[in-house]
Amino acid sequence: MAELDVPEVLAVDRAGLIDGIASSVEVFDSARAAAELLEIPFPPDIISNVLICGMGGSAVAGDLIASAYYERTRVPLMVHRGYYLPGWADDHTLAVLLSYSGETEETLTAAMQALERESPAVAVTSGGKLDTWYNGKHGVPVLPIPGGLQPRMALLHMLIPAVVILSRLGIIPPQDQELDAARDAIASAIDAYGPARPTDANPAKQLAMRLYDKVPVIYGAEVTSGIAFRWKCQFNENAKQPAFWAALPEMNHNEIVGWEAAGSFGEQAQVVMLRDPRQHRQVERRLALTREIISPNVTDVLTIEGEGDSPLARVIDLVLLGDYVSLYAACLRRVDPEPVDSIGTLKAGLATTGNQRLRAGESGSI
Repeated sequence: MAELDVPEVLAVDRAGLIDGIASSVEVFDSARAAAELLEIPFPPDIISNVLICGMGGSAVAGDLIASAYYERTRVPLMVHRGYYLPGWADDHTLAVLLSYSGETEETLTAAMQALERESPAVAVTSGGKLDTWYNGKHGVPVLPIPGGLQPRMALLHMLIPAVVILSRLGIIPPQDQELDAARDAIASAIDAYGPARPTDANPAKQLAMRLYDKVPVIYGAEVTSGIAFRWKCQFNENAKQPAFWAALPEMNHNEIVGWEAAGSFGEQAQVVMLRDPRQHRQVERRLALTREIISPNVTDVLTIEGEGDSPLARVIDLVLLGDYVSLYAACLRRVDPEPVDSIGTLKAGLATTGNQRLRAGESGSI
């Protein structure tokens, strides 16, 4: 029996993050229904551009939307990570505020600026200051979502409402059929990648074993660029494993040269290329040529294509594959995937040190 088919190995996941993915269809249905019923007090025709504001796992929803719909948005759409809104944001800028905890300081600052500039806004959160400050105030609709999860494991709670809201406002095309296909893709992914399926028939378990004790380097392009970043983050947080990502064609203008003398790093690097069947033909050629050029300098190069009947469905298929792979990798490494101690340490430091100068002897800069 393969290691990932042994219950004791999967029991490393003490919080049950792997098993939690099994409820994704129900999460999808409830998130879609809630977003369809959300009262939006402003008309679509006042929106000339969109900022999806968030950090960490919440912002990934924006990344996936930006990459999946980059050819089909009615107005410019940008994912904003940080405190200050760009100078051009005004009363025609839709601010989509995504914070799972409702306490993300960067997103709260962006929310205050959106109010000051009289930007139309909607918020998706499980509570916190974003909920108590906005809910019933300022004319900003707040979509409440269930709490108690790690933010990175609440992606569908953030992604699906954002897709529905943007569709309702005409920012992206009507999504009924694409959402139906996405729902089917979720069910298929759970069946194909879930823990009940044995390793010899489970692509997620097989990939986790290939990436065990390697450094994953994830490449995406166009539709899959946001997914590549998601995979990188999931390896970091779930498997407590260094991982890196980049997007084509940009990496062909710089990073590809870095593999020429990669040395010992190349011996540890496992490259995974995420592709979509609707990518530009030149991107397809670039993927093939990049693989050919870097292969002699890395452990291996794998190419994976999402499955599904719409771009959103294929995005979600690849996202869930990456989630499972990173969680299985954590189990193989015997690390509990839930805690993110370094993030907690950083937040505690920010809360207590403020802008104090570094103590004598500490390295770095302020």
